[in-house]
Amino acid sequence: MQRGLAMINACDNYKVSCRLLGGIAIVYLVRDIYTEVPFLKREPKDVDLAAHKKDSQKVTKALESLGIQADRQFNALHGWERLKFMDPKLGMRIDVFLDIFRESHVIDLKDRLEKFSPTLPPSDLLMTKLQIWEINEKDIKDIIAMLYKFDLGDKDTNNTIDLNRIIELTSDDWGLYKTTTVNLDRTINYMKSVDLPGKVKDRVMSNIDRLRQSIEKAPKSMKWKMRAAIGERVRWYETPEEA
Repeated sequence: MQRGLAMINACDNYKVSCRLLGGIAIVYLVRDIYTEVPFLKREPKDVDLAAHKKDSQKVTKALESLGIQADRQFNALHGWERLKFMDPKLGMRIDVFLDIFRESHVIDLKDRLEKFSPTLPPSDLLMTKLQIWEINEKDIKDIIAMLYKFDLGDKDTNNTIDLNRIIELTSDDWGLYKTTTVNLDRTINYMKSVDLPGKVKDRVMSNIDRLRQSIEKAPKSMKWKMRAAIGERVRWYETPEEA
């Protein structure tokens, strides 16, 4: 985690907005709950960052100033939306998402980086987990940790997740809505199968219920409705190889 924060500081020195995302960002934000719920604790093996496409060269210089090596072949091919690096000091990979986060679904981050620091806003971090179609146990643990640590509110803070941001994303993109709601159900099923304190399960379940109700009740865009009419007859998510 400290190495990830050092990368953010190096980018700050180059006057670049760069934020932690993915597992390392979630660990940073929820780190105070791990003593209470050690079952949810994990150690991220890689660092994921978000920055603006216009700053890609400055990000590269900032990371190289820390001895981090760019994957020049990958960056030449994909540098319009993603950069890849290797940190020889810790043997860790660094992915930098530029303006958009693309995995199972696409989440636009262009206007999100300046809203929170040193991570992406909590609502965006939660959505980067809920958008994973081929979700695994560590991702579900991250979702539980966030929904235990954070309240659902009308803005992103160190203690609240902006519910409006989640509604905005899931009301405009049926595919993202579909994967998000499926993963909320998967999270519920996972909690039933593991030994977590009752107060953790109760709080997370309460937040999931509120999240589901808010997502379902929100007005949907025309694009959402048109895609919903096609439904599951056409695949609605990308695979890791495609992304």
